[in-house]
Amino acid sequence: MTTRVVNRERLAWDAARIVVRVLSSDQVGRWLHEQMATRLGPEPAAALIESRLRMWASPRLDAPQVEAGIWRAKLADLLSTDVSLAAPLREMMAEAAERLAVATDVRVHGQTPPEPPGPRVIDLDAYRP
Repeated sequence: MTTRVVNRERLAWDAARIVVRVLSSDQVGRWLHEQMATRLGPEPAAALIESRLRMWASPRLDAPQVEAGIWRAKLADLLSTDVSLAAPLREMMAEAAERLAVATDVRVHGQTPPEPPGPRVIDLDAYRP
């Protein structure tokens, strides 16, 4: 029988970085919210929504790094309270990373998203003297 040693601080930091990447995708964000609510409880799931709103409302270019720091602290506290959550957290983050790799709606904080393809409306009044 082998025993797996969990470095809670490292797991919290790695998971925090993935959580912040997930905030850039609605597709993966919805999935992670459901998983957190089921596996970790309602508080982390609610914090995910708050974090997403805070990050995208912030004009700061370092908002993702700030959120990563917040999540590292939250997850470290969660793991210090209940070490049995390490395995579900590790599994969720591995699957989240896989889902992010194929997500089609990932945005980058601080960059304006490109306009969707298709017909556009031209405001002719803007060109009149």
